[in-house]
Amino acid sequence: MAMDILAGMRVFAAVVDSGSFAGASDKLDMSRGMATRYVAQLESHLGVRLLHRTTRKLSLTEAGTNYYPRAIQILASVSDAERLAARGTVEPRGILRITASVGFAISNIERVAAKYLQRYPDVEIDLMTTERMVDLVEEGFDLALRITKELPPGLIGRRLAPVRLVACASPEYLKLHGTPNSPKELTQHNCLYFSYSAYRNKWTFCRDDEEQTVPVKGNFHGNSGNVLMNAAKEGMGIIYEPDFVVYQAVRDKQLMPILEEWGTDEYSLFAVYANRQFLPPKVRSFIDFLVEYYKPEPNFRLQEH
Repeated sequence: MAMDILAGMRVFAAVVDSGSFAGASDKLDMSRGMATRYVAQLESHLGVRLLHRTTRKLSLTEAGTNYYPRAIQILASVSDAERLAARGTVEPRGILRITASVGFAISNIERVAAKYLQRYPDVEIDLMTTERMVDLVEEGFDLALRITKELPPGLIGRRLAPVRLVACASPEYLKLHGTPNSPKELTQHNCLYFSYSAYRNKWTFCRDDEEQTVPVKGNFHGNSGNVLMNAAKEGMGIIYEPDFVVYQAVRDKQLMPILEEWGTDEYSLFAVYANRQFLPPKVRSFIDFLVEYYKPEPNFRLQEH
């Protein structure tokens, strides 16, 4: 029975991919009647209808829409397991769907992707950048790169690198408005902040046993760390952004770190995935590659003072 259900999944996925039972039949080299019976058996097993069928149109039901990405993941895992049993090893291959924040992707992901794809030429990377929290299973992603202090319960992930927030401004801004000597002096400055971060316009600094959380304000804020960085480079104000966003501008002396004797909030870069069982080789190899790439020290880490 289990093998019949697995076959039903394959036929169902082929019907969705080709848009018709006839197309699936040709792809799988079976009769249209057999393809129809496989999908009907799958629907009977699940107790729900997966496809709306009319004489002219075929479309997914709500249950079918939810079931399809899960079926694809299961079929991919089964395919990998079959290759592993047959050959003793599996080379990473196929499309690796990744999601990451816009700021991290712009500053880092292309270097990582280029080196990874040189090593594993049979893999294709499909990247989606977004600031929202993506449901990996619901939306069919293999992996997410997330910056957070700790993962919420239920998520599986591997810590890759520390991420430190950096307060900085352009030399021109500091020359014109002065350099803050304490966090409290930030209230006298134009501070450009990230609208949708956990810290937003409340910036935290610590030194020894003292901690200061400063409510800052300014005339420019938004949901892109890179846009805020470019605004700071133009002399518009002070920013408080992750080191992976500002490290190159700091190294090029376009931005100058301030309040360096104070510590700032630390986060971590995680590789997040849906299930540690039957992890496809393309996912496992990419995670292992990231661990290797960011150790012992991530390339965006600024010099500690």
